[in-house]
Amino acid sequence: MSLPLTCNKDRWLEAYNMFLENSDRQQRVGEWIEREFESKVVNILSDRHSDDIGVKQPLCVLGIGSAEGNQDILQLKQLKSEFSQISATVVEPSRQMILQYQDTVHQKSRDFTGIEFEWYNQTYQDFIQLHGIKQKYHLISMVHSIYCVGDTDLEEALRELQDLLEPGGVILMVVLTDHTGVGKLVNTFPNLATKEQNSATNEPSTTKSNRLVNSTDVKSILDKHKIAYTQSEYTEFTDITACFLEENTITGNILLDGLTQTLDFKISVLTDVYDKVMDFIKDNMSVRKDQHDSDKLCFDSVCDILMISK
Repeated sequence: MSLPLTCNKDRWLEAYNMFLENSDRQQRVGEWIEREFESKVVNILSDRHSDDIGVKQPLCVLGIGSAEGNQDILQLKQLKSEFSQISATVVEPSRQMILQYQDTVHQKSRDFTGIEFEWYNQTYQDFIQLHGIKQKYHLISMVHSIYCVGDTDLEEALRELQDLLEPGGVILMVVLTDHTGVGKLVNTFPNLATKEQNSATNEPSTTKSNRLVNSTDVKSILDKHKIAYTQSEYTEFTDITACFLEENTITGNILLDGLTQTLDFKISVLTDVYDKVMDFIKDNMSVRKDQHDSDKLCFDSVCDILMISK
């Protein structure tokens, strides 16, 4: 029996951190923010809103699934150059990550002059249930966090996000595509983990797919409701060499859990399923040189960056 990785929060966090250590995701998203965020988000917000925003009232920003804040901070620094007052609401379910974010803000407090933070160590669903949609935001940032809308219907979640936006506001959403890398893998094998654990008994209960939301899902709903958006893309590379070493490695096992979104993937799935998944990864990986001119096996994922307007 296989369980979704999300059944074990500690393992999920371990897999997330291991993925970041072996991926250039942070670098690629950061490069896009440095290169294009000003023209595609900051300038648009500045043009659409009166001079009062950021002067007589703050620019309101909502970060959903902000993790340790690396990408939020890059965005806030650029927004700060245009808006003198910013209210930044951070929603992050991992206590460890939100503490890292807070520590960065504390240590570099001079960089955040004029920015008031509100911290919510909870899921997006809990945040909405507690606060509703009374507060409106000029910018909502979702960098690889739309996957965590949970059991909420995606169409309903996107409607909620639109309701949270001020007129003229922007949702910045970074999301995997379905035709490469991790997005293609989990959508090719959506039932690797088909049971969700009962929190009271720790026994398997309801059926739950490990399929991830992808950009095609999001864009089809936006198109259906004629919601305007523009898009960019980038490619991220994940070093998966450890997954194919002859010896059993902790790094390789944790990476496989993260790539397949399956808890203890290597020991919990049937042998023929394991072989099919590994063959799929082999067929879709590339070989690249590292800084020592040695070959490394990489899993390449194309990601869409959507700027959704209201």
